[in-house]
Formats: sequence, C-alpha cells, structure tokens
Amino acid sequence: MGHVVRETDIDAQAGPTPTAEMLRLNQELVWSNLPHDVRHAAKRHCLDTIGAMIAGAQSEITTQAEHLLSSLRPAGSVPVPGRARRADILDASYLGGISAHGIELDDGFRQGAVHPGAPIVSAILPIAFDRGSPGTDFLTAMVAGYETMLSIAQAVHPVLRRRGFHPTGIIGTLGAAAGAAKLLGLSHQASSNALGLAASSAAGLHAYVSGGAEVKRLHGGHAAREGLQAALFAKEGIAGPPNVVEGKDGFLQCFASGAEAEKFTPSNGTHYLISRCYIKPFACCRHLQPAAEALIFLIHEFGIEASEIDEILVETYHLAGEFADMGWNDFASAQLSFPFIMAISATYHDIQLGHFEREVLDDPSIANLCGRVRVVVTEEMDKLYPALRPSKVTVTTKQGRFTKQVDEALGAPEFPLSDEGLSTKFVGLVTPVLGEDRARAALRRLWALDSETDMAELLSSLTP
Repeated sequence: MGHVVRETDIDAQAGPTPTAEMLRLNQELVWSNLPHDVRHAAKRHCLDTIGAMIAGAQSEITTQAEHLLSSLRPAGSVPVPGRARRADILDASYLGGISAHGIELDDGFRQGAVHPGAPIVSAILPIAFDRGSPGTDFLTAMVAGYETMLSIAQAVHPVLRRRGFHPTGIIGTLGAAAGAAKLLGLSHQASSNALGLAASSAAGLHAYVSGGAEVKRLHGGHAAREGLQAALFAKEGIAGPPNVVEGKDGFLQCFASGAEAEKFTPSNGTHYLISRCYIKPFACCRHLQPAAEALIFLIHEFGIEASEIDEILVETYHLAGEFADMGWNDFASAQLSFPFIMAISATYHDIQLGHFEREVLDDPSIANLCGRVRVVVTEEMDKLYPALRPSKVTVTTKQGRFTKQVDEALGAPEFPLSDEGLSTKFVGLVTPVLGEDRARAALRRLWALDSETDMAELLSSLTP
C-alpha cells in the first residue's frame, strides 16, 4: 500500500516555518542579551505609550466604554493608567488600548501601517500588575510583541490596508498575544496556540474614513483584550491552529490574499524592528504629518499669514489621499481630516490636542481655509511609499507660489524625536491628569523601568 503524503508531512519536510522561527525568537529573548539600542527603544516606546494612554483615558470614548463595562460588572483590582476606577484584567487591557489609541499620539511602524504600542502595552500591563513582574520581564515581553506584530505587518502591507482592513486592529491582536504569552512564560507550543487563537479574533475595518471615526479607537482596545484573552486561553491548554500566519486558510490567505509569505521575515536576533518604529509629536494621523510639516516650514520661511493664502495644494500618495475629503465635525474625524489639519497648521503652526476643541472645529476662519485645501495623489509620491511617507505642499498667495516637499516626518527613525523631546511630550500629556510633580516622578521611573523589581506599585501610581 502506497504512503499517503499528509500536509503535516510536507510541513515537516519543508523545515521551520516563518511562524515557527518567530516563536523561537520570542522564546529565546532575554533582556540582558538584547542590543543596547533595542533596550533603549523599548523604554522609549513604553514611556510614549503610557503617556498617550494616560492622556487618552480622559477622552469621551474611553469614558463611554468604562460606563458600559461598569454597568455590566463590578470594579476589579487592576489599575487603568489615567482612570480612577479599577477593572478586571481583560477590561483593563481593553480600556488601556482604547485610551492609548484614542488621541492619535501613539507610536507606529511605517512599513506596516500599524500602531503597536496601544495593543501590546495595554495587553501586558495588567499581567505585570497581577504578577508583580519586574520591569525587565515587562520590557522583554514588549519586544516580543513588537517583533511579532511588525514582522507580520511588513509582510502584508499594503495589501491588508487596500482590502479595507485596519492593520492595528487586525495584526495588533497577534502582537498582543505574543507579548502576553512571553510575560506569562508560556511554552513554545502554548505560545503557538495563543497566536492561533488570536488570529481568529482579529478584527477591524477601515470604514471609519467614511464616518463613525471613533470606532478606530476601539480597535486598539479590541486587539489588546483579544490578544490577552488568547494567551490566557492557551495557558489553560486550549489549542489554536498551527502556523496560523502562513498556513492554509490562515492569516495571510484570509486577510491579505496576494501578499507573499516570503516577505514574512522575523527579526534575526541582531536587528529588531522595534528600533524602526516612529514616535508622533503631533496629534493627527501620521499620513498627514509630512504635509503639515511642509506647510509650517513654508509659513515660517516666507512669513506667510493664513489670511493671505489662496490655495494649499498637497501632492501625496494613495493611502494619504484617502483622507482628502474627511470632514471635521468631531474630534476623531478632525484628526484624520486633511483639510482641517492643514488649516490648523496654517493658523497655529502646530497641531496639539487643544486645536480639536469645539470652538476651533466651528471656527469660520478655519472652515474657510479648509475650503482652500486641495489634495491630489500623484504617481511620483506613490512610488516613494512605503519606503518614505512623502508630501509636496505648494502654497499660493498674491505674492507668489511657495513649494516644500517633506519625505518623512519628525519622529521617524531617520529624524528621531530626542529623549528630551519625548520627555517633554510625556509631561505635557500627563500633567493635566496627575499634576506636574507626579508626572515627572512617573517619567523618572519609566526611564529606569529596567530597574523596577515589581511593577504593581508603579502602575498604581499612574491613576488619578
């Protein structure tokens, strides 16, 4: 009788899959063995995400989500940075993810169009509190989550996004599961199960560009909670599909049909993708920031007054161009609206949270400027993305036409926000919630997070 070749036999003969290699790397991660730049990047992105989380915890959408959850079940023991009420471990991750992704100031990865900090940090903070984890364990789990999420993200971009999915909500679930699995100390098999389970919970549509933009915030919370829950299920012994990223009927096939598995190349243990992430100095969609920087440069360089502007022409790439007709009736939509972001950049020469208050949204002079913004997608710009995130801005006034192209925004690895700049951002976000003294105390402890022996007390100090 002839031998029947099974799919499992083929997999075994083919050698380790990319998923298996990724899991192996995550299992072998040790804080002391990581390069200095990776350890420093982990602390920077932890600090940045927690700052965004504390500020974002004051948002209406986080308050609404907490109100719903509190009507369904009693408070728990886990602190949610920026909120007074404590929650159970899953609700804490959910609220943290909404908060961190809620004000458009969380970190990102250009090559995959994802925001890793919100789902990953929010998933593992509750575990760190519950277990009293040392800072080094927490940071190592962060790196594990980032490398998983970013490895997948760069393999599926831009196919995933062009199919209408929101990458943070989709891939963030797997990144959160990987980080949680690492901090829980799961075995290789259990970690594989966690990824398999997480993939079935991945969700998030990019339909918010047509309205209902607040749902974007919920994607960060959903990914954090579902990733954490997948890891907890795996810890209980529940199995998930193996090789779920590249396997038959798996992640690549279902979410990114057309993406090539060969692009899925996990970090090799020397170069880590967390070091390629950006940090946002401006409270708006990252796709819009290069154009805003170009406009602000022209205004300063040539002394242009907003009232003198006849037209602001933005030439950009396809994904950025999708925000060309976005309205600005509410906070979430305004942060994604090309016309509004360019109008406030021309008026205030900056983009801060205060520029999204009701009086600014309803300002007739801002609306007038919005009507003078024209966004076009060009082949020249499209060819540069995603290696770069370019925009060319031409401002027309009665005195002439002025042009500036910005290929990548401040905060990118090529133009990093300094540690001092990051500290200033953190204190500015946290002070309105905790007060300046507590904000600066938290800043000092987070910069030295690898010296913390038990994160429970630190996390408790981040609540009002």
